[in-house]
Amino acid sequence: MLSLTTGSSCDICFERFGQDRKAPTSIACGHVFCNACISQISRLCPLCRTPFDQRTCIKLHVDLETEQQPGCSPEDVQRAQKLQQSIASIADDGISEANLRQLIQEGKTFLHSQPRNLHKDLRVAHRMISYLCEVKATLRSQNQAVEMLTDQAKQLTQEKADLRGEIAQLQEARRYEKETALAVEKSLRDHYEEAVNVYRSTLEYVLAKNIFFILAYLHLLAG
Repeated sequence: MLSLTTGSSCDICFERFGQDRKAPTSIACGHVFCNACISQISRLCPLCRTPFDQRTCIKLHVDLETEQQPGCSPEDVQRAQKLQQSIASIADDGISEANLRQLIQEGKTFLHSQPRNLHKDLRVAHRMISYLCEVKATLRSQNQAVEMLTDQAKQLTQEKADLRGEIAQLQEARRYEKETALAVEKSLRDHYEEAVNVYRSTLEYVLAKNIFFILAYLHLLAG
């Protein structure tokens, strides 16, 4: 239990505290239940699951003779206890976010209809589950942001890999073009040298033949 006031009830059996076995008793974690329930449950706090030793439990004294405050009908008390029970069961049974929001709205509607000095335990518990709902919504939003960033990181990694592949292909194409250009240049140079050699050979042949004819002609003239 989160606080102890006149009219408080046990969070396990939801009965109002009294004397003897119904006396409010504090366990090691600070939560308070009736003595009867503490003797029956396992040695774990049903709210926070903290271990405790029954020998170290402390019975509390409160003035239980105070009359019920005006404005709280038996129906309101029953409704408050039902809401308190629904909130307490979240620790053991869990709850979906939709049902949690519905429970928060039901508690909000009920508490707004009640005087502010009543149902202090329920008001504290209601604030706690409201905060829990906000935390879950924030966590879901953060998880969505993390998933989005993770997807973006994967996409960037893939794009980086694709760019590396394209660069490798361009480098390979450039290397091939360079090798091809060198091969063409060498082929052209070889053809040029071959053509020059053929031209020289042809020219030498033609010159030698012309010289032969000239010498033969001069020999005829001289004879």
